[in-house]
Amino acid sequence: MKTIACALIAIAFLLPLQGSGDALLCQGSMVSTVHYATTREITVPQGTQKIVVQLPTALNASLFAYAQRVLSFSISYSKKPDDVAATSGGITATWLNPPPRLNYTIAANLTIEVRADGLNSESQLPIRLNSSDQGASEYLAPSKYVQSNDSAIKKTAEPLISNAHYESAAVTSIMLWVSNNLKYDANVTNHDAVWTLQNKRGTCENYAQLSLALLRSVGIPARYVSGYLVAGDITVSGYISTYSYRWNAGPHSWIEVYYPDIGWVPYEPQQTLGFVDDHHVRESVGTDSSDLPNKLIYTYTTSANGRVVINESSNVTLMHETSTLRVVNTSAASSQTVISQEMAHGGVINDRINTFDSETLLKQLAVPITVAVCVLASFGFLLARRRRR
Repeated sequence: MKTIACALIAIAFLLPLQGSGDALLCQGSMVSTVHYATTREITVPQGTQKIVVQLPTALNASLFAYAQRVLSFSISYSKKPDDVAATSGGITATWLNPPPRLNYTIAANLTIEVRADGLNSESQLPIRLNSSDQGASEYLAPSKYVQSNDSAIKKTAEPLISNAHYESAAVTSIMLWVSNNLKYDANVTNHDAVWTLQNKRGTCENYAQLSLALLRSVGIPARYVSGYLVAGDITVSGYISTYSYRWNAGPHSWIEVYYPDIGWVPYEPQQTLGFVDDHHVRESVGTDSSDLPNKLIYTYTTSANGRVVINESSNVTLMHETSTLRVVNTSAASSQTVISQEMAHGGVINDRINTFDSETLLKQLAVPITVAVCVLASFGFLLARRRRR
């Protein structure tokens, strides 16, 4: 009799734990002050005539729900370049007959502000770009690492948006698919979208470039973003418990999606669905990871001996942060259909955190606990009656 009672209690407790990963709808804001410095050391072989370096710079950015403002910025060189020119993506520095070793350091202080208050976009499928959206049209075409014209890419994306009328629903469905089907693997060296779709693993580059390919294949403009992560925890308050995830410092990539009625909206394929948090330092954008202002070009004499060697290090520090993020609703993350419906018009799933959800667990356990108490009370009553006999 006791064995049966224990089994019933165990089943009552285990049933609500199935599929407990949740998508969290968050509201509020985050503001941080960040210092970051990047140093690149270049070993120059004898016989090198010229080195041209394209330097990305942390520029001011004002996007939907994300704003980055440069408080101070500087570049220091071990040897002054022979020429420095500003470009749309950063700075180009040129050295003629460079010394055996060169190094430069980029340092900046920034403020990053993020809002999570809902997308509220009226953009419907198919996307129609007008004359003022021409800057977005270049992010519809296939690129070197984003093969959006590949048949397997298209066959994967089309069913994901088949029931979506609004762009926000289509983007959410695709982002969910990427998050649910890819596994992070830091050892991957092939980062293009087709390879990623076939192998279902990779780094942040793989997550970003597969997301871009799927989006562009169904006519949604999307671009690649390169930057840095600030180490630390992102914590969101619930009614009873808190939820959190952690970033490690280092180079990172994510994406931005274009909505004709509200502009560019940042998305984080690895962690969140509808916003990029304030630990993301935005540096440069392009069609994919090969199209960024972060290149080094050099020319040799015929007698050159050796090759250019580059070593890069970065230090990104969170100086100050305030956050009012809070959970306002949760949804089963296992149901893409449910989340797409929630996103269908004017809403956004701002965060998906697959952690232990004690608040929802307490709600789920309320009925099983009551059942378990009743079962124990019934068996206690039966045993008491048997003893009286």
